[in-house]
Parts: sequence; C-alpha cells; structure tokens
Amino acid sequence: MKSKSLPIMFASPWFAVILIAAVTLVIYSNAYRVPFVFDGIVQVENKEKIRELKNYVSLNVFKSRRPMVEFSFAINYQLGKLNPVGYHLVNVLIHMANGVLVYFLALNVFGRLSFFQGAPGESPVALKSHHNRKKKSRKSTPTIQKSNAAVFSSSKIPSMALWVALLFVVHPIQTQAVTYIVQRYASMSAMFYLASVFFYIQARKLQLNSETSRGKRTHSDDSLKPDTGKKSATVFSLKILFYFVATVLSGVFAFLSKENAATLPGIILLVEYFLFDRSWRGWKKKLLWIVPTGALLVFLGLYFLSSTRGLKFGNLLEDVSILTRETGTVDRWSYFCTQFNVFVEYIRLLFFPLSQNVDHMYPLKSGFFDGLTPLAFVFIISVLGVGIWNVRKRPAVSFGIFWFFITLSIESSIFPISDAMFEHRLYLPVFGFAMFVVYVVFQIFSHKRAWATLFLAATVVTLGVGTYLRNKIWQDPLTLWQDSAQKNPENHRAHTNYGAELNDAGHVDLAIREYSKALEIKPNFADANNNLGSALMQRGQFEEAIQCFSKALQNKSRFAAANNNMGVALSLKGDLNGAIRYFKEALSITPFFAEAHNGLGNALAQRGNIEKAMVEWAKAVEIDPHYAKPRYNMGVVFEQKGDMRKAKKSFSEAVRINPGYAQAYSKLGFISARQGDYETAMRLFKKALEINPRLADAQRGFREMIRLTGKRN
Repeated sequence: MKSKSLPIMFASPWFAVILIAAVTLVIYSNAYRVPFVFDGIVQVENKEKIRELKNYVSLNVFKSRRPMVEFSFAINYQLGKLNPVGYHLVNVLIHMANGVLVYFLALNVFGRLSFFQGAPGESPVALKSHHNRKKKSRKSTPTIQKSNAAVFSSSKIPSMALWVALLFVVHPIQTQAVTYIVQRYASMSAMFYLASVFFYIQARKLQLNSETSRGKRTHSDDSLKPDTGKKSATVFSLKILFYFVATVLSGVFAFLSKENAATLPGIILLVEYFLFDRSWRGWKKKLLWIVPTGALLVFLGLYFLSSTRGLKFGNLLEDVSILTRETGTVDRWSYFCTQFNVFVEYIRLLFFPLSQNVDHMYPLKSGFFDGLTPLAFVFIISVLGVGIWNVRKRPAVSFGIFWFFITLSIESSIFPISDAMFEHRLYLPVFGFAMFVVYVVFQIFSHKRAWATLFLAATVVTLGVGTYLRNKIWQDPLTLWQDSAQKNPENHRAHTNYGAELNDAGHVDLAIREYSKALEIKPNFADANNNLGSALMQRGQFEEAIQCFSKALQNKSRFAAANNNMGVALSLKGDLNGAIRYFKEALSITPFFAEAHNGLGNALAQRGNIEKAMVEWAKAVEIDPHYAKPRYNMGVVFEQKGDMRKAKKSFSEAVRINPGYAQAYSKLGFISARQGDYETAMRLFKKALEINPRLADAQRGFREMIRLTGKRN
C-alpha cells in the first residue's frame, strides 16, 4: 500500500497545484526587496501614464504597445504607489499561475501524444486498436510502440506533467522575467499564451467527442467517451464555442501584453498536427481556412503595430519594413546570423544556467562566416533534424523542440532588435525544454520509475537553489551591475549602470572610473558621458562636466536628462539664460520631468521672477509628490514673504519626504526660534547638525539657542 501512495499522490491535480504554488513561493521568497532596475525605472517607476487608471478606460489605450501589462502596473500603483513589494507579488503570482497552466497543458499534451504510435499520416488511435492492426513494418514500429507505451503509461503521465511544471517554475533563467519587475511583459504574455493553447486543446477534444456522439468517429480515449442523446450534443456544442472564444480572447490578450505572442498561430498548428490530425486529407481541408485566417491575422497585427507607432493606415504596406524591426541601426542579415550563436547560448543556459547576466549585450556578427557562426548553424540544423526525425518515433521530443524554436522565432530571426540576447526571452520556450527533458528522462528510466523521480527531484532542487541564489544578486542593484560588468567587461552599458549605483552609494571616484571604462569601450555613449558629467559636477569641476554634457547631447540631442544636467551646471556657473534654455529643452522632450521643473524654478528665482518660479516648483510637486527639493524652495519664498505658516508646512513636508534634509530642519529651527519655542528650535538645529555637521546656518542657529537658553543639550 505504501509503495503505491506516492504515484497516487502525484496523480492528484490538487497535490500538483499546491506543490507548484509552494515551490514558487519558497524559491522567490527573497525577491520582494528587489528595487526597480534598468528598464523598470523608465517603464514603471518614472512612467506617468500608469499613475492614473483613467488612462486605460478609453480606446486610446490601444495606442500603447502593451496595454494589458501597463494596466496591471497602473493597478499596482493605485494599491501601493511605487513600493516594489506589490509589483513583485503580482509577478510571482503570475509565475505561479503559469506553472499551473504548464502542468495542465503538459497533462493534455502527454495524454494526447500517447495515442499517436504509428506513422505521421495516421489519425489518433489508442494503443489497443493500434496493436490489433496488421503489422506493415516489423523492423521499427513495434519497438517504437513498446518504448512509447512504457513512457506514456496512464500512471506516469500525471507525474511527468508535474515534473514539467516544476522545471518551468524553478529554472534560474526565469528570474529575469519574474524578479525583473518590468519583464511582466514576458510572463503575463506567456500566461495568456499558455491559456490560449490550453483552451484550444479543450475545444478540439470536445469537438472530437461531439463527432463521436454523432457516429462520425470511433475513438477509445477515455476522455472522449461518446455521449448518447441530443441534449448532451447541444451542451457540448456550447462548450466548444466557449473554448474557441476563450482561445481567441486569450491570444489577443497575449499579443496586447507582448508582440512575441504573434507566434501563437504557429503553436496552434503545431498542436493540431501533433495532438489531433496528422492526415493529409484533413490538412487539405484545413488549408481552406488556415490561409485566409493567417493573412487576416498578419494584417491585423501590422495594423495594430502601425497604430502604436503613429503610422497612417494608408501607408501600412509601405511601412511593413519599419513595423517588422525594433531598430533601424541593425541590418536583418547581421541580426539573423547573430541569432544562430544566440540560440546555442540559449540552449547552453537551459542545460547549464551558469554565467547568467542581466544584460549580456551579445556582440552582433557581421555575416555568416563571422566567428563560430557556421558551427552554430550546423548545431541548430542538427537539433531541428532531431525534431523532424522523431516526429513518429518520439513525438514528445519533436513537440518540445519545435515549441522552443517557434516561440523564439519572432525575437531570434530576421526581425532586428537593439539587443540580440536577453534571458527573459526564454520564459515561454522553457516549456518546450521541460517537455523534452522530462520525456527523455522517463524514456531512459522507462522501467525504473524511482530512478527517474530521483534524478528529476535532484534537478529541481538544484535549479531551485540556483534561482534563490540568483535572486540574492538581484536584491542590490550595485551587486547586480557589478556582476554584469565582471561577466562581460566589454559591456559599456553595464559599466555605466554600475557607475551610477556606485555614485548613488557615495563612491564618486569609483563611479568616475566605471564611466571612463564605458567610454573607452564606446566613446560616443551618451549615457556614460551624461553620468560622468554629473559625477564631475559633484566634485565642483563644472567646466569638465559641461564638456561631458555637450558630448552626450552631440550623440543624443533629445536627451532630457543631459539637457537638465547642463541646465544645473550652467546655473551653478551663473549663466542663468543658458540654464533656462536647457531646462526648457528638457521639458519639451519630457514634459513630466520634475527635476527640470525644479531647476527651471531655481533659475527663474535667481533672476528675480519669483511668481513663475513658484509655478514651476508647484508643477514639480504635482508630478512627483515625493520630491522634497521644490517643497523646500517654496518654503524659502514663503519665509521671505513672512508667511511662516506656509513656510513651516513646506519645510515639514520636505523633511517628511526626506528625513535626511538638513537644510529643511535648519529652516524649521529658525521658524521655531522666531515663535519663541527655543526647545524645539534647539532640537531641530541639533538634528540638522547630526545630518550635516558643516551646515553653517544650523551651526549659527544652534549657537544662538545656547546663548538664549544657556543649555547645550
């Protein structure tokens, strides 16, 4: 009895769902403290659109490239503002849901594949009916049948599906789509994508059942037992319609989450061929609707992309080249040749997830004979050959391989993208990899199930530990970018971001060193020039800083941050007219740029235009309620006007937002002193000096309080 308890437990869907959820929660338990990094800062933390739900209640929402995910970010913002914990929780829950979807999808795929034991041109048949046929090929078919029967026994399929799901959720490569907040694009799109495939399988199974109930087909699949009675057939017709509608809607939601969901029709055809109909007669009929449907989907996809990029419908065909590339700086042939190498690296990372990197910055190849590209091409062709060779012998192997290549076909083919390689692009393809691995392991240990279980359990634990450790690196942006720069010393972007984190940590000299390394690799890199200028400005080297900002703007004229920094540098030099010009330029590029509004307000105030300065500071506060500097500036003006109530309120808001704002504490001290509250003033001056012992105003105020009260403490 005890020996049978484990297989029975593994066969329970409830046990599978609970285990998948528990494992996901455990291995991602240390991911909630990871801050916004890289694109997450631009696409979430600094994105004004997600701060209002009303931006997503009109048809204008479809002018966004990925409105479904943006809407989810907007909900996150309403519930917890910019606290990353809520964003991570949603990402982990999506990953958990995907693990459950993978389980049920694998359960269906393995179950359906168990009926195909003959040649590719045959219709699905059960094992018993197949063995009763006349033996046309005695050399290979019986061996294949015996092997597949051993793997696809009804008792093994649930546990195989569970192992597929566990491999999917624990693999370290998935961290970049789960822990990296902004890559909810990949995980949410995958969720709808997997749901669409699952709904399609359910629809087709019910369709076969309906046909059986009408006497059109005989099938011994237990899940497709024929119904008797007209009422049952009607109910099933409604269910079929429901599942097909769900298939379409889920597919649309997947595409509205990320454009790589355009591969879904290819996967649907893969599922149809492998799981339902391999007959030429059946596919000749299907071509009558596949061709026009495919053409319609391509047209609708291009039309949607044109609307998100502001292109006119009438120029759609002329703009196909623009719509099928993310960047104009990389030619198609170079990108295509590079992807042969990237495919090999992806496969290496799946089997051996070592040297993971938040930003691989994989170098582009100049052509087919650049480097090891020919060998990579031969390897890829060989893998595809294995898939083709096993269509009849081991369909699960073929299904996994083709799933992997089809789901990567948008981002790793002839459609150029600025970056040739990112780990989050493997999120959906991991399902095909897991299907392949689990099937092969169960085939190797076809008569030793305990060995297969032990091997897969050890693999899941190892990968889970790897995921947990990888998340620890993500917890600190300083560690994350140091890791990236060390693993790829030629990555100028990694050195720049590492420098920015060093600068934020107060290590200005080390930051300058990293910026310099980045510029040695790519002298015209605007971000590195801008960041280097900011660091030099902190050291009081204004002339050198201005030169860096000028270089940044030469290479990237519409660079809001560099324009803003140039404005700050010119203000500090006393060139207020030049500063105002650059601040306005920054705001013309990014109207909701709180720092530029604050800087413009400072420059206007120095020119004596206080009213306009107050307007700019108010805009800065409206854009970013958590921005302390404009509140402090407004407090200074109120203080000068003698409105101590408003001044105190502004300074109090500044220290509430930024408890380390020494100047604001000092100002509050002077207001308290004027009101005769010397004890409070003494405490506030002391607080200011604890933060900044060299703050002259606080020193002066503290000495005055000692004189008036005769107390030091």
